[in-house]
Amino acid sequence: KIGEALQINTSIQTLDVSHNRMSDVGAAAISECLKTNNTLQELNISKNEITNNSLMKIGEALQLNTSLQILDVSHIRISDDGAAAISECLKKNNTLHELKM
Repeated sequence: KIGEALQINTSIQTLDVSHNRMSDVGAAAISECLKTNNTLQELNISKNEITNNSLMKIGEALQLNTSLQILDVSHIRISDDGAAAISECLKKNNTLHELKM
C-alpha cells in the first residue's frame, strides 16, 4: 500500500522504513514507486529482511529515478549480485549522491 501511495504522492521527501521487518514484497512495491516518484529524496530501507532480488529491482528502478539523493541499504546482507545491481544504477543515475551500504 505504501508503494502505491508513493507513486502518486507529491510531498513526501524522506521515507524511513528501517527496522520494519520489510520483506521482498514491500521492497518490490517501493522499487515500483521509485520508477515514477519524483519527489522522494531520501530512502532508508536499512535493517530489513530484503534479499538480493529486491536490491536488484531497486537498482533497476534507480536507473529511471530522477529525485532520490540518499539511499540507505546498510545492515542488509548484500551479495555480489546485489552490489552489482546497485553499482550499475550509479552509472545511469545522476541524482543519487549518498549511498550507505
